[in-house]
Amino acid sequence: MASLTFLDLPGEIRNQIYRRLLILPPLSTSRLLSNPPIYPQILSVCRRLYEEARQILYSCNTFLAHPNLLSGLPRLRLCYDTISSSTLIPLIQRYHIRVRLDCDPNFPLAKATNAFSGVEELTIEVFQAQFGSSDYKVLRLFEGVRGVKRARVYGSVTAFPEYVAWLEAAIVTPKEGVVEVFDKGRAVIGQARTYDIWTHGGR
Repeated sequence: MASLTFLDLPGEIRNQIYRRLLILPPLSTSRLLSNPPIYPQILSVCRRLYEEARQILYSCNTFLAHPNLLSGLPRLRLCYDTISSSTLIPLIQRYHIRVRLDCDPNFPLAKATNAFSGVEELTIEVFQAQFGSSDYKVLRLFEGVRGVKRARVYGSVTAFPEYVAWLEAAIVTPKEGVVEVFDKGRAVIGQARTYDIWTHGGR
């Protein structure tokens, strides 16, 4: 009787093994310790394993978007190299981007729309140097993103929850859907020093 090899296992079992070897917890997941190790070396075993495992590695992990180039040079985590391959980047379906409200992000609305529309998941983590020092205008650069299955905006956003809820709903709206313009009267912002991205640049 011939011995069983890894490739003789059912595809469902192989996929479970790939997931254990290749997937990190999402960046937004709270954890006490550092990320567990992953084992991308399995992709170099043979061509078939490469084709099967790379789908799991790139489409099921959450990648850090580049702060300026967005989906142009993503990376799995800061300790990993950036990805520049034009064949691998389209496989990425889950993005996490960190945004400063008090800094010019150096990318236009159209670039964010093209980079993230239609992906499976988009998480926007928001920072500012001093709470209440900035409003949500930098986040307006994501208002054109559509067709995302899951969207989350979190972090230093408690000063404008109405806008965050509207933006999350707009991002998951189908590309052909209609989104009502946000009513600025609904946004109650504390005494904040406005940082106007439309004046300072980023378009």
